[in-house]
Amino acid sequence: TSTGAVGVDRQQLLLVSSEQVLQLSAQSYNKTVQEARARRLLDTNTAQLNRLKKISNRLVGQVGVYRPDAAKWPWEVHTIKSNELNAFVMPGGKIMFYTGIIDRLNLTDDEIAAIMGHEMSHALREHSRERLSRQYATQTGIGVAASIFGLSQGQAQIANVAGYFGLSRPHSRTKEAEADLIGLELQA
Repeated sequence: TSTGAVGVDRQQLLLVSSEQVLQLSAQSYNKTVQEARARRLLDTNTAQLNRLKKISNRLVGQVGVYRPDAAKWPWEVHTIKSNELNAFVMPGGKIMFYTGIIDRLNLTDDEIAAIMGHEMSHALREHSRERLSRQYATQTGIGVAASIFGLSQGQAQIANVAGYFGLSRPHSRTKEAEADLIGLELQA
């Protein structure tokens, strides 16, 4: 990604291919959509869905600042009727909002744009790909260490937990801060 006006330029560990992540995320998103459709919870409020699409179209118009290829992603917006306070954007531009976050918090368009821009930023910066790559590297490293040092299964599990808290967790705050900055620029 480009640094944009906010200057996000952290180096990322990307061992897993973008194609693999896009394939996994498309499968996951399609499954979520199919399950919601089967339960008659998908896109139950047309006016709300159209509102989200209008907001997303304005934000998608800005993604080229960070990734010119993202302007060509097949962006898609859906809602799931649920009281859950959640929204996400999958790699490749698949946007999902739970109606609870809009209804329960009585969000304005600007507030929706702030949430959506933040979530879109995770996709633009490939944070899912980075997380999978980090997990792969950690597990591979622990597997090699377990083999070299003869660690028991219990010791290897402890090493996995330590890897999560020592390597993965600290980076999650960094990714959230990046998404906050990029999301604000997209919204602006």
